[in-house]
Amino acid sequence: MKLDQHFLINEKIAKLMVSKCKITKDSIVVEIGPGNGEVTKFIPKCHLTLIEMDYELVEKLRERFDAKIIVGDGVEQLKKRNFDFLISSVPYSISEPLVWELMMHDFEKAVLILPEKFVENILNPETAFSFIANDLLKIKIIRKLEKEDFEPKPRADSVVAEIIKNKKASRIIEKAVLQHDKKLKNALREAIVEAKKATKRQAKEIIKKLDFDEKALGKSIKTASIEVLRKIAHL
Repeated sequence: MKLDQHFLINEKIAKLMVSKCKITKDSIVVEIGPGNGEVTKFIPKCHLTLIEMDYELVEKLRERFDAKIIVGDGVEQLKKRNFDFLISSVPYSISEPLVWELMMHDFEKAVLILPEKFVENILNPETAFSFIANDLLKIKIIRKLEKEDFEPKPRADSVVAEIIKNKKASRIIEKAVLQHDKKLKNALREAIVEAKKATKRQAKEIIKKLDFDEKALGKSIKTASIEVLRKIAHL
C-alpha cells in the first residue's frame, strides 16, 4: 500500500456515491483519489476532473477516462478550482484538511468516504473544527461500510457521508473562516465589516462588546474556544 491507499472494491457503494449527486452534462465534478477508477466509471458525462497523487495510477486513468487528470495533492488542488460536486474515497490523512477546504467553497454536494470516528467527532462538536464544521456544513452519514469493501482493508471503520452547505450558517463565522490565517481580532473585524456592511469603527465596537480578552483575540478562528465561537455565531 502506498500513499494511504485503500481502494474501494464494492461497486454498490460506488454507484450509491454517484447516485447521490444529480450530475448533468454541464456539472463540474471533481474526484479526489480515483485510484483504479472504481467510482469514476459510474460518473456520467460531465466536466470531470480527477486528482491523483500516484503516477502509476494516473497513467491507467488516462487510458480509461475522458477527463482532466491532475497529478497532485487533493486539498491543494481543490483550492484552485470551483466545482458543483465532489466525490472521493478520501485518503484518511487528509480528512480534516479536506473538510476545512469545503467550508471555504460554494458547491452543491460532496459525497465522501471518511473514517467513522472522524465524522462522529464532527457531529458532536467539542472543538473549534467540529463547531465550525457543524455551523457551515450539513453532514449526514448515509451508509456504514465494511472493511471488506476495500482492498487492502483499512484499520478504521468507514462511512459514506453526504455534505452540503448550511443555508442557515452564521455569516460572521463564514466570512471569518475565509481569513483563518489571520488573528481572530483581525479576521472577526473584517468578517463583521463584510457580513453586516459595517464600518471598521463599528466592527471594533461590536468586538469590544463581546468582552474577549487579548489572549482569545490573538488566536486564529481555527484555535478559538467553543465559548468564543458561540458568541461570534450569535452576532
